[in-house]
Amino acid sequence: MTSDALDGTRTREWAGRFADSVHATEAELTELDQQAGDGDFGANLAAGVRAAGPLVDRLGASAGPGDQLGALATAFLDEVGGTSGPLFGLLFQAMGRAAGSGPGLTTGALAEGAAEGLAAIRRVGDAA
Repeated sequence: MTSDALDGTRTREWAGRFADSVHATEAELTELDQQAGDGDFGANLAAGVRAAGPLVDRLGASAGPGDQLGALATAFLDEVGGTSGPLFGLLFQAMGRAAGSGPGLTTGALAEGAAEGLAAIRRVGDAA
């Protein structure tokens, strides 16, 4: 594993910071979505990270990035409604696939996974 790779510990830390950020901005995200949509974006993201927490915890400290990103994908795809669940689920799913079963996720593989996730979102949303 190279020094630019995210290992399981760093991936878990990132997921925790993502969850903290979602919780800290839930009301603001909801307020912004109320201006342009149905107002459920912040609540849906918060539901996703709440559902993901136990799944990631069950994996244990030795789980690699692919498994952890897969747990995030499962939480968003299975537990979150609206548009946010499927879209974030597809993104995390593609990133998890790019990570594979190895101990580290390189920046190149992360970029590849993000690009694949964007392509999946575009296919589902029928967007160019």
